[in-house]
Amino acid sequence: MCGIFCISYFDASRQIDAEIVRSATDCMTHRGPDDSGYYVAGNMGFGHRRLSIIDLSSGHQPMTNEDGQVITVYNGEIYNYQEIRQELIAKGHIFRTNCDTEVIIHGYEEWGVDCIQRFNGMFAFALWDNRKKRLWVVRDRLGVKPLYYYCDHEVFVCASEVKPILKAGVVKPSLNEDVLDAYFSVGYVPGPQTIFNNIIKVLPGHYLLVQGAKFSDHEYWDFVPDSVRSITFKQAKEEVEELLVDSVRKRLMSDVPLGVFLSGGLDSSAVVGLMNKISHKGQIKTFTIGYHNAYSEEDYAQRVADQFKTEHHVFHLEAEDFLSSLKTLVHFVEEPIVEPAAIALYHISRLARENATVLLSGEGSDEVFGGYFLYRFMQHVDILHAVIPRCLYPLLQTLGARLNQDKYRKYTDWLQLPLEKRYQGTSSYLTSTLKAKYYNNNFFAHKSTYLEDSFSDYFNKVKDCDPLMQMLYVDTKTWLVDDLLIKADKMTMATSVELRVPFLDYRLVEASAKLSSGFKIHNGQGKRILKKIAESILPNDIVHRKKKGFPVPTDNWFRGGLMPELQMMVKGLKDNRWFNAHALETSMLRHRSGNEDNSKIIMMLLVLAEWQKQYNLQ
Repeated sequence: MCGIFCISYFDASRQIDAEIVRSATDCMTHRGPDDSGYYVAGNMGFGHRRLSIIDLSSGHQPMTNEDGQVITVYNGEIYNYQEIRQELIAKGHIFRTNCDTEVIIHGYEEWGVDCIQRFNGMFAFALWDNRKKRLWVVRDRLGVKPLYYYCDHEVFVCASEVKPILKAGVVKPSLNEDVLDAYFSVGYVPGPQTIFNNIIKVLPGHYLLVQGAKFSDHEYWDFVPDSVRSITFKQAKEEVEELLVDSVRKRLMSDVPLGVFLSGGLDSSAVVGLMNKISHKGQIKTFTIGYHNAYSEEDYAQRVADQFKTEHHVFHLEAEDFLSSLKTLVHFVEEPIVEPAAIALYHISRLARENATVLLSGEGSDEVFGGYFLYRFMQHVDILHAVIPRCLYPLLQTLGARLNQDKYRKYTDWLQLPLEKRYQGTSSYLTSTLKAKYYNNNFFAHKSTYLEDSFSDYFNKVKDCDPLMQMLYVDTKTWLVDDLLIKADKMTMATSVELRVPFLDYRLVEASAKLSSGFKIHNGQGKRILKKIAESILPNDIVHRKKKGFPVPTDNWFRGGLMPELQMMVKGLKDNRWFNAHALETSMLRHRSGNEDNSKIIMMLLVLAEWQKQYNLQ
């Protein structure tokens, strides 16, 4: 696991400054504390920071082929690299290392850009073909590893993080106001845009080709099902279980200590159970976050740890730890996200780093198997939407505007809209009525349609699928990538820990997409097929208990002693440009009194204010 940087001037006579490559790359020392490497030749420069996981004695990057005509920097893991390596050796390729980076180089020599179809893993890399004078930039299918770029008429720059691009001096940080409504609405910025003007995310399952001043973006993978498979539930369970076991097995590949984030929920507990079933490398290390004087799942995690006799570690996060870590969250995530669990993840990653370098988690299971309650709720809304006469919509609007609690206003908005207009992911917060309340009039009238356009594009791709598949697809392309996986990568890499997500093996995602929705949600319960698999390895009350996610008790913390400090921090926000100050103040007071849980909008304001401060954009 690593950090990569690449810069290429389109004018072949323009020389790269080696110090720029070095300083930009070294912004990411936390991503790769074990080794560094730099390559500068004419108008092309590469930089690399390495966290050694496989083949610890070699694998230095940037890496070239035998004659130096192909060079790459790479971040990630290709879990099936040994099989591909053997195939390439049989074709006459000579390997100097036993690391997966070299498979990319020889795979490209043998199959060109099509080699990407053979790789099973999480990765982001840049490869320069000196013969063709072409740069190839790739992000993995599900977007587990981040990759950003900036391109103008003079230069192309890409990196694992935003800071190296800014450090290169080709672009200054500035606020992309076109995506602010998206951030306020769902708590993150859906790709390809970021909150930084002109800094773009390579989309999952996409690669870029840069040749001279010519730039092109290509999609190499997607998982829209062409049809639903006609198989029995028993057949589906057996196939999914086989894929899941193999996915976990592949992610145990490591030459350094390995462990699991264990919340005590179904997903992470299943990963521990499957590891116990597969691995013969000794005692499993597990890591859990807990809270004093608040709801905590640590007792459930302890039950699982006891069952499998793991080496179990618990970290207790306090309110004071949370607020003091806000700067750390924004510094490492770079893109503001309304994700309190990111702070918890950072602290548990720091604890884990003392005992393990590679960790597995249950991320992605809800998007693959239909775990979120909102999926079932939206199915009920569909039924009501179909029977409510259009003539009653004005009445619903009036009712929504008069209701006291934001969640009820949101429901009346939803009832008036079809799924593709209503559903903006499981993290959606602000609907049109709430925006009219919180936004100032000018911002509300002239806000960008970026959010609506992004979700519309994804819904159009799955318009022939059933509603559940539509929601799963949209969440996988948006919320999962630009919130959950960004959080997971940035917070673990901040502590030099590599995170692996077995539920996001692309074969498992493809297989699940072709299954009947009844195999995922059944009798009002989500993740039916995963629960049936887990019943043979986990206690019943772990398998079937109510989903809690990764809860952080911010609602209570924001009502307590933190409230005065929160109010001071929020005053730093330019509320007159975007928000109705009175509405925000009322929201804070209602939260403080316990009449309403407005912790999400408070967190959104805190993160944005801190982001503006760190990038000097106040």
